[in-house]
Amino acid sequence: MTARADLLRQLAAVADDLGTIAAPTEARRQLKALCRTARLALDTGSVSVARLHGDTLVYEAADGRGDDLIVGTLLPISQGIAGYVARTGQALIIDQVARDPRFARDVAERVGYVPDSILATPIVDDRGDVIGVLSVLDRRRQGNDTLAIASAFADHAALVLPQIDLAVRLAPILLAAVADAVGRSDNDLAAALRRQAARLPDDTAELAALLADLHNLSPDARAAAVRVVGEFTKFASTVRRRR
Repeated sequence: MTARADLLRQLAAVADDLGTIAAPTEARRQLKALCRTARLALDTGSVSVARLHGDTLVYEAADGRGDDLIVGTLLPISQGIAGYVARTGQALIIDQVARDPRFARDVAERVGYVPDSILATPIVDDRGDVIGVLSVLDRRRQGNDTLAIASAFADHAALVLPQIDLAVRLAPILLAAVADAVGRSDNDLAAALRRQAARLPDDTAELAALLADLHNLSPDARAAAVRVVGEFTKFASTVRRRR
């Protein structure tokens, strides 16, 4: 087997294990279901969840009017009501959005749904950092508990968004590691990933390197290790849910 073919085999194996842990497709399916449940609970026109990526909101899931067009939309946090919520961490309820200068009308018109009202609440991780925004458009349910209900859905979204973020961050790291290894005529993907890890501020590449190392073990040992990591991820999510 050539070095390049061996690297591709390792890449496919690591990606497969990462899928077991991160499962971005399943995570997006869960977000879609969350948006639908929130839309029904709040009796609203549409609900969407956007993930914060740098200084941009990426709409990952939605249910209701305009949902097929809003998913995948990018919104700089310098624009829009959701952008304001992402920047400040402050929830907003605005009943006449046309009068609010923060309203991103151009985005609303592009997806074919210009709402009359918006409720937007931050999605916050365990450290208190904003990682996304949940937006509720044209709610018909009124009452003092509306924001509390939306915030509860945002708390659940906070359990799912990191999985998508991990997968998004890992993809270019894996490809860069393969390119690095090919350039060095080195078929050790784990070593290439650790070189990437040394250049990055977080431990994402190190995680991928550990998974690459697993493929030097027996199939049973690999399967056991992936199960352990998967169970730990579920445990961590359960602990956060109880807080």
